[in-house]
Amino acid sequence: MAVDAQSAAPPGGRAQQGGGPPKRRLRNYLLDPGFQLKYTGYVVIVTVLVAGTLGYLAYQQSHAQTEMLSIGWAMQGETEAFIEQQAAEYDRNLLTAIVGGVLVLTLALGIVGIFITHRVVGPAYKMKLLFQHVTEGHLSLKGRLRKGDELQDVFLVFEKMIETLRERQREEIGLLETGIERARAAGASEEAVRDLVALKERMERALD
Repeated sequence: MAVDAQSAAPPGGRAQQGGGPPKRRLRNYLLDPGFQLKYTGYVVIVTVLVAGTLGYLAYQQSHAQTEMLSIGWAMQGETEAFIEQQAAEYDRNLLTAIVGGVLVLTLALGIVGIFITHRVVGPAYKMKLLFQHVTEGHLSLKGRLRKGDELQDVFLVFEKMIETLRERQREEIGLLETGIERARAAGASEEAVRDLVALKERMERALD
């Protein structure tokens, strides 16, 4: 079966000259921005809500401990200005760590979400091209899924379907050849035979 990697290139992507693999760019991973960004957004929103809530509770707990430490410092004779400065610095550092942690986690999950959805959208896009190729009358596989892509089971079923259709096409071509020989032997007009020959040739091209 014919394998054409360029036919399965993403929209707007161009194959690298010299036969080498195409360069990976961010837009190559956003084959279907609507789908990928939507579900990545769901993950990010849930992450922000959960991490933000846990961070807020941790901050409240830490703030209560800071107040207890302030009382201890006051009992040790520390000045009110020193106590307020230390408490504010401790709370500020904790808040910065919590906000920074939530932002880093959100960014990491957003990137991971795009890569994960790409494993589904990429194969789905390739399958769409393969279906379109067959719809145009070509009973051949033009491009394959990469190792590690999702939808491998779907592709195997599609590949088996193509093989079945190709075998059936070959049988029908054989029947046509027999019919053409019989038509000529029976003295059929050249015009009628020409139509049968044209049909056979069109069916043979579908197998290329």
